[in-house]
Amino acid sequence: MYLLQKSLFPFESWLEIEPSERLELFFSALGLHPYAAKLRSSSPQGAKPINREAILRALLASPFEGISTFTRRLHTWLDTDLRFRYQCGFRLDEPAPSIPTLSRVFAAITEQGLAMELFIDLVIQCREAGVIDGSHLAIDSTAISAYEKKQPKLRSQETGNANWGAKFDTFGNKLTWFGYKIHLAVDTQSELPVSLEVTRANVYDGKMAIPLMVHVAEDLGWKFKFVMMDAGYDQMKNYVAVRNYGAQAIIALNKCGEKEPPEGMSTTGTPLCSMGDDMVYWGADGDRLKSGVRTYWARLTVHLDQRRVRIRATVWS
Repeated sequence: MYLLQKSLFPFESWLEIEPSERLELFFSALGLHPYAAKLRSSSPQGAKPINREAILRALLASPFEGISTFTRRLHTWLDTDLRFRYQCGFRLDEPAPSIPTLSRVFAAITEQGLAMELFIDLVIQCREAGVIDGSHLAIDSTAISAYEKKQPKLRSQETGNANWGAKFDTFGNKLTWFGYKIHLAVDTQSELPVSLEVTRANVYDGKMAIPLMVHVAEDLGWKFKFVMMDAGYDQMKNYVAVRNYGAQAIIALNKCGEKEPPEGMSTTGTPLCSMGDDMVYWGADGDRLKSGVRTYWARLTVHLDQRRVRIRATVWS
């Protein structure tokens, strides 16, 4: 249950003039009490117990306020923005939690895996509410820069923390960064993530597709029909994994080290018509695939009522 601490003066009337109520709606939709209860320390506390649920709200709401660091900047924001502090559930007659307090609660959330637990529960709720369809998935990764001192690549591999990563953008430019990667499986209908994994930046994208699908298919128990990925996932094991789940893989071809395509095929693996143009997939007829050329010819014969078409050909010697 989401309850706001009553203040000594009519602070609610000041909130009414705020143009956005997104934080209140956000907190009202989240039942954070069970998760906050797991953050309570078993050791005796002092005279002023920590409002861990309010801190959990503040950490979750930080991105809404453009707060990128969960300690120093969040403390400053809570200390100076009374509206934000009040909506998170803190008392206004008490100081904002200190930086060490925020750090301890954040560390406890990470160690106990509460963020992942909350994420999975929200995904399940969205599926039950019909927000997430789950039959069409898209898998990709994105970079996360680390707020750590940059180190040489060899040194980073020894520490096991952040590392150097590189990937190409849409225009073929190579981008490098020091930090991590977040690998996502996203429901294409709602554009909401349904599975995620965080790795060091040097972990190859193609390696993480199967763990994401395992989580969706086996842990969540969902059945998906199509899985879309970019050329970084063009590996036989990913095609096999998708097929084993009874789905269709749609993966861009990786042209690295590309050879001359077989006769009758384009460089993208698409069959060519007699004029040398790429055919277009147009459905299936039983176990046989139909191309755009064949479908066009079938429609033409129906509209012209030409069930039998005879072609006079000339053989050149």
